Amino acid sequence: MKTTNITIAGKQYQVQFDFQTLLNFEQITKKAFFETNFAMIVDRMAIIMAAVLTADEDSKLTVEMLKGNGDYNAVKEIIAAYNVVMELAGEYFKVPEVVKESEAKETEGQGDNDEQPKNA
Repeated sequence: MKTTNITIAGKQYQVQFDFQTLLNFEQITKKAFFETNFAMIVDRMAIIMAAVLTADEDSKLTVEMLKGNGDYNAVKEIIAAYNVVMELAGEYFKVPEVVKESEAKETEGQGDNDEQPKNA
């Protein structure tokens, strides 16, 4: 699996996204990965922690370190790290081109309907 780095409080940590990341996330949050929309910052922090622990189960990164001083800089670091982890997730869940082409053909022509809603 591909690993990459994130920076938290000036220190780099490796992250990796695979099946273990899903398990780590669910263990940390006690909720299903596939039912999470990551709108909450705590969910974003949890997926970051899960990805760090996947890359290095002995990592010294803590939630307190992720929170930093609780200032805007900490929020920016969390957002940047979350984006890196989600890029890895996109690679892990990569949809084959054949499926993408099939889905595109299915949706062609949809939305071209001139009918108005019945309650309009």
